[in-house]
Amino acid sequence: MTMFRKFGSMFVLASAFTTLVACNNAGDGGNDTLTNTPSTGENKTQQTIDTTDGLPAMTTENITLTYASWDNAYMNEYLAEKFMEKYPNITVELVELEQATWNEGLFNLASTGNLPDVFWYLGDVSASLDNMWLQDFSAYYNADPENELIPASIKEAGTFGDLRLSAPVKNLPFAIFLDRTVFGKLNIPMPSVDWTYSEMIDLAKKLTVPEQSIYGMNLYTQLTTISPIVNQENSIGEFGYNGESFDFSVYAEAYEQQREFSRTGVFPPAFGSEEAAQAFGDPEVWAASTGQLGMQVDAIWTANLFETAEFKDKGIDMVIYPVPNGDNSSNDNKPCYVDFGGISSVTEHPREAYELLKWMGWGKEGWMHKIDAFETLTYEDGSKVYTYPDGVPLLDDSEIWEAYKTLVPQTEEWMAFLDSVHSPVAMGGTYIPGFQSFLTWMGEQDIFGKLDRDEIKASDIQAELTEQANKMVQEARDKVLQNYQ
Repeated sequence: MTMFRKFGSMFVLASAFTTLVACNNAGDGGNDTLTNTPSTGENKTQQTIDTTDGLPAMTTENITLTYASWDNAYMNEYLAEKFMEKYPNITVELVELEQATWNEGLFNLASTGNLPDVFWYLGDVSASLDNMWLQDFSAYYNADPENELIPASIKEAGTFGDLRLSAPVKNLPFAIFLDRTVFGKLNIPMPSVDWTYSEMIDLAKKLTVPEQSIYGMNLYTQLTTISPIVNQENSIGEFGYNGESFDFSVYAEAYEQQREFSRTGVFPPAFGSEEAAQAFGDPEVWAASTGQLGMQVDAIWTANLFETAEFKDKGIDMVIYPVPNGDNSSNDNKPCYVDFGGISSVTEHPREAYELLKWMGWGKEGWMHKIDAFETLTYEDGSKVYTYPDGVPLLDDSEIWEAYKTLVPQTEEWMAFLDSVHSPVAMGGTYIPGFQSFLTWMGEQDIFGKLDRDEIKASDIQAELTEQANKMVQEARDKVLQNYQ
């Protein structure tokens, strides 16, 4: 077996900022003792590369690349081994950081000149951009014909003017889970897999039966994220973002729909509340595990949880469904948790680092190895690491998708779900600088609190929110371009 070293993280410096977590899809694995291999060399941002004949050749010298991601540790090791089998002159060292303090860990490594050659950043792209951790790799990315298969809905994410400072590396789509048992109990037909947003809203109301303590819908992912993306034409981001500006009108409608569902009992009682104790017999039980919930609005990875004995033994039969189509929009965009990665601004091997980023992320060759890993990876006790894959391909490549589909149940619902996620839309903070600062401003102004207390309506302040979001994001984008001149 090809050998490589794994590096743990030791946080020796004080935190410089608060980690902003978009979602929790961490991999397994603990931390080893830190051993640093300093990465020196001048900043190669915007370096000029002759790509007339395509991508430059990879080096034949013996080199080392460091890599950090929170993907499953077994998957990272497997893919690194396969990469080194293809490029035996390259040693890949896996840098392990705690996901809960991921960005602080990167800050500490950067402070000692040891940023990984290739790394994922967590939640807020501004942390990496403001610290100039990312190198422009547009010359490689643009010269790579495989990247033409990246969906249009996400193709520009990670670009700033002519710069390509990051790229999508993992796609974890939103999903809706319907409990077939509850539908049967209430004699309500399951919807078509080609359902619409308004059909989902109507079903949530029909599935709400207060006298039986049955609730129509529970949220992990939010209607305020889903509705603008599926219902608003040309929306490729949260809050109706079209790549240039925001439009909060559909967001406002969705927020008010959520407030109505809270008031009318469509949503289950709040976790830990006295009402939850009365409804479920336990105030700290998850509504989706009670058998008293019609729909769980969630994400792909929860399919694994619903396959466990905890749910099956209770007769809970959660069926995966696509996020519904918009009622009026003609696009196929669907919200997804998309992880992003980039190349360190101080790497000495940017060409090879690009290849590693692609291999571990979106590239076809790496993905064919991932499919093998989803099928074969086991823990030390022989149990499988994956029941179902925890993400879907990014490339719109038929060979990858056909192989991927063999990994899940061959049901109409699963096939419809997979067919629905070819136009992913990422969460705002991962690729829009200033987005997280806008959310912080919302919190400082107590706007979320006032909305939740019904002191104001989202429709009354949508113009103000649109203006403020556009202003803060434009200022942040201008700062990025100024920093990277």
